[in-house]
Amino acid sequence: MQIHAYILQMGAAAVVLGASGYAGGELLRYLSMHPGIEVTAASAAGKAGSEVAQVLPHLATSDLRLRPVEDVLSTHADVVFSCLPADVRPSFDPATCIIDLSDAHRADPAWTYGLPEFDRRGITEARRIANPGCYPTAALLALVPFVHQQVIDGPVVVDALSGTSGAGRKQEDRLLHASVDSSAAAYGTVDHRHVPEIERGLARFGGEGMTVSFTPHLVPMSRGLLVTARGRLRKPLDDRDAVRILVDAYGREPFVSVIEGWPSTKSVAGTNRALVAARVDKRAGMLVCSAAIDNLGKGAAGQALQNANLVLGLDETTGLEAVAAWP
Repeated sequence: MQIHAYILQMGAAAVVLGASGYAGGELLRYLSMHPGIEVTAASAAGKAGSEVAQVLPHLATSDLRLRPVEDVLSTHADVVFSCLPADVRPSFDPATCIIDLSDAHRADPAWTYGLPEFDRRGITEARRIANPGCYPTAALLALVPFVHQQVIDGPVVVDALSGTSGAGRKQEDRLLHASVDSSAAAYGTVDHRHVPEIERGLARFGGEGMTVSFTPHLVPMSRGLLVTARGRLRKPLDDRDAVRILVDAYGREPFVSVIEGWPSTKSVAGTNRALVAARVDKRAGMLVCSAAIDNLGKGAAGQALQNANLVLGLDETTGLEAVAAWP
């Protein structure tokens, strides 16, 4: 029996660490609909002892109880999803596949950077996977095809908008409704921690190192992430050429769609999908490209599950077929 058929029949065991946060909760939601993976244990620090349904009310049918991390680590698992902070690094069985959603290992050569569109084979063979950040995922999906085709020069300017869930489930004044509602603000404008990750991705997957000027913005929505990036053209290009480059890169990708208009976050909410588009600003001699993802989907939990499917030998779309809700 092939491995994917065996797993769909028997079920792979999964553990989710840090399940009470937004990314962990989204993972539990995706996994609740997955035909081949069963969550056998989930941990939370301050919420240990609580039922999942109490902490994550949208999972009202779950019978899981959150446990301390140290208790869960002894549970057998075929795959462990770690949504723990970067400074919390428990020890894992070397034979277990670990997918880490923090940024603790994204620059570590011993870990595989889990962006399937650019390294599907490497992920399939990996046991330690560093799930990309939400901002780098969108920025790289928008930019890598053009860097790879050597049609733009650096420095590349990346502007990004994120919903408040991107900051995690924590109490901070800047994240309160009174602070966020009817407002938008930039932050981390010259030293954001994701800049090195984006630059590494462009060098590795695009084949050329480029300096990135990155400005993230917090906007008044719960979820969603939009990137608009600009690079100066090296050679003549028109809109049709720009779209063709994206289609050549993503025409067979299950979760990346090239669109004629500009991407919007509403169109991918609650999914693992990404929308990409590009245009040429002839007057300025610039390429403008854009990508929209759900920061909790393709930017976190959805991508983690896509990586797990690849490792387990399943079709990578398994459990990720949902379309966005509208309106």
